[in-house]
Amino acid sequence: MKGKAMELQENQKTPEPYAQPLPQKRARALGLSYLIDENPPWYACLLLGFQHYLTMLGGTLAIPFLLSGPMCFANNTLAISEVLSTIFFVSGLVTLLQSTFGVRLPIVQGGTFAFLAPTFAILSLRQWECPGTKENDNSTDSSTINDDDIWKRNMREIQGAIIVSSLFQIVIGFTGLIGILLRFIGPLTIAPTITLVGVALFHVAAEHAGNHWGISMTTIVFIALFSQYLTKVEIPVLEYSRTRGFHVGRYPLFRLFPVILAIAASWIICAIITAAGGFPSDPSIPQYMARIDARTDVLKEAKWFRFPYPGQWGTPTVSLAGVFGMLAGVLASIIESVGDYYACARLSGAPPPPKHAINRGIGMEGIGCLLTGAFGSGNGTTSYSENIGAIGITKVGSLRVIQFGALVMMVLGVLGKIGALFVSIPDPIVGGVFMVMFGMIAAVGISNLQFADMNSSRNLFIVGFSIVFGLALPHYMKTHPNAIDTGVSEIDQILTVLFSTSMAVGCIVALILDNTIPGTIEERGLKAWRQHLSDDSDEFQTASIKVYDLPFGLNRISDYKVAKYLPFLPYNNDRSPAADVELNRWRCC
Repeated sequence: MKGKAMELQENQKTPEPYAQPLPQKRARALGLSYLIDENPPWYACLLLGFQHYLTMLGGTLAIPFLLSGPMCFANNTLAISEVLSTIFFVSGLVTLLQSTFGVRLPIVQGGTFAFLAPTFAILSLRQWECPGTKENDNSTDSSTINDDDIWKRNMREIQGAIIVSSLFQIVIGFTGLIGILLRFIGPLTIAPTITLVGVALFHVAAEHAGNHWGISMTTIVFIALFSQYLTKVEIPVLEYSRTRGFHVGRYPLFRLFPVILAIAASWIICAIITAAGGFPSDPSIPQYMARIDARTDVLKEAKWFRFPYPGQWGTPTVSLAGVFGMLAGVLASIIESVGDYYACARLSGAPPPPKHAINRGIGMEGIGCLLTGAFGSGNGTTSYSENIGAIGITKVGSLRVIQFGALVMMVLGVLGKIGALFVSIPDPIVGGVFMVMFGMIAAVGISNLQFADMNSSRNLFIVGFSIVFGLALPHYMKTHPNAIDTGVSEIDQILTVLFSTSMAVGCIVALILDNTIPGTIEERGLKAWRQHLSDDSDEFQTASIKVYDLPFGLNRISDYKVAKYLPFLPYNNDRSPAADVELNRWRCC
């Protein structure tokens, strides 16, 4: 009787019906208040979900501004706000699908800079140029259509490229090919690829910041102050915990929202200087864009409620050049997301994701790119590292919180005035944010070299040449637009887009060199990198492996033999009793 009573007491401590009782001697990873399978109250989920929306806001906000130039709606503030609202809505939708049916980790999905480089390369082709940018043979055709039709035409071309290239990601994920692909991709390939994403965009940051370097540098100073110098400063706020209820605690505001706070502080300074007449009132002067009223008309033009829908800009168009160019962005997104899955699992108190969950997650991201292409966000989707870091700071790894956050993104994406408000941010502030953001992306790429032996002349040659050649060839293609002439226009366009995409050039060169130049797996960093990804230490308490099971009874498919041929599902009947014992030991002990 005593043993049964103790067993009943242990079961009552289990927060969810599928969670396994775990030894009390192991501490929770990072001191988590909630593991992935534990749910805070609904009101706390709503507040924490809104916080994740604010965390991903900084990265998402930059995308429509970056697209506005090549897409030909730089002077159409209403179009920028509508594209931003579409990105928010689709990001929420894809996050909900990923966290429910995909990898089932508390991971936010959103726009990615990896798709910008191929987008710029595609839109640099002669037929997609904006009117007045160059001497264009199609200028007579452009005069017969208005500016609204021009940017929507370009958007439809990018939509088609993203939709078709996303099919590649869907196949890679749901067929399990991601495992084969990762055998040939290591730190020496990833580092130049991601580094070139940030480095190749420096000119965009310079153009925005150049409108008023004083305001831009002020924004950069604020970001550095909040994110580096004040990162350990916590402010008193009202908090909630399971044991203490509502109480006054300390909150790392500066560490969580340095970009948002920097934008707000710089915006206030711009408002004061605008009111004092410190900025010029002539729109032809670059410093005019530092005024807070430079784009206020968009607040009046934007609708209160606007529901994005597939095909809202028209029927997407498809070209081979666009599809092949966009594949570089898809490949970079896949590599980035795989690493994010393992990081998110560790920070949310989940066991390392099994292969079937990774396959399903990559496949679902492909479906996400398909949806973003259909809705017309002008971008794809990937996992957001910023929000993974937020989990470690808030100590809440609950999956339910991310699902609430996805609903918040969708609701705010429907409110057109919200998107218009963010579009009215002065250009120099945006330029300052770009400076820091692109620098961080480049640094993230370089950080992958920590796993490789950088005292090796082999590795130094691969990384150095890949980065320089990844910048040199696209620059040559930009200054010599007719350099490719095979006699077949379709082949010319494909090669032009590929050779004009810095991250594609760098990735291809690094991939070939790293897999052909002799080198040990230790020298190449493959051994340390794979151990880093698959770290399954028993040091901390984790939730059950069943958190990766599909909801609503869909995981029952795993009991049938057909699951043996579906790489995105486990096959339950394929395990021996000894394997079950070992799995239970791994789960709980």
